[in-house]
Amino acid sequence: MQSIDKVKSAGLAKFTSLVYLYTGLGIAFWMICAQAIAKNTGLSMALFQGMANHRIISMILMIGVPIAFISLCGRFAARSYFLTFISYLGFLFALSFIGVPIFYIYSAKSIIQTLTVTSAIFVVSAVVGFTMKKDLTKWSRTLMIGLISIIVVEALNIFLFKSAPLMMFISAAIIIIFLFYIAFDSQNIKRIYQNNAGSESLGAIALFASVNLVLDFINLFLSILQLFGDSN
Repeated sequence: MQSIDKVKSAGLAKFTSLVYLYTGLGIAFWMICAQAIAKNTGLSMALFQGMANHRIISMILMIGVPIAFISLCGRFAARSYFLTFISYLGFLFALSFIGVPIFYIYSAKSIIQTLTVTSAIFVVSAVVGFTMKKDLTKWSRTLMIGLISIIVVEALNIFLFKSAPLMMFISAAIIIIFLFYIAFDSQNIKRIYQNNAGSESLGAIALFASVNLVLDFINLFLSILQLFGDSN
């Protein structure tokens, strides 16, 4: 019995390490892509002009395209590591366009400092969530309602109110909600492993499991940067 438990614990530890490895590499790839696009002035200016002239279409594309790649990741996770990996890279690349403006608005020092702070907060929240004995699945509905509410208020502020103080409040609310999301998604790694322990596609499943954590980190990072970065 003890040997079985040890095997399960070792399997979970390996799977968890893989999920966080993919999360770290995914965040690094996202940053590299965003910076590469930002360095291409012509492409960046065309992107900014398109966002200014077609706000609704730009918002739909910036949300819809990454979601489409996430859906592909989920479909391929149980069948093909290669296709899951390609979809994962597509998701990160599509998502990197939302990170382009930060390289024009904030200094490199501010971005690095915020990355460091976000990483520390992420690790603490992830450890708390992963080690917490209380089942956090009950948070799912509350977190989703909170996230949808924030998205609606942010959209209204972008198109109607255009209030800087309200945007600061939204950023603070995003930080709070994604602290809980990091804990929730970290604990969810255990459930994902338990449901797929016998699968031969654990590598692809770990890749897919890291998607939510990557989104958690990026949202947290952008919100902290917006609140405390040296904006021009």
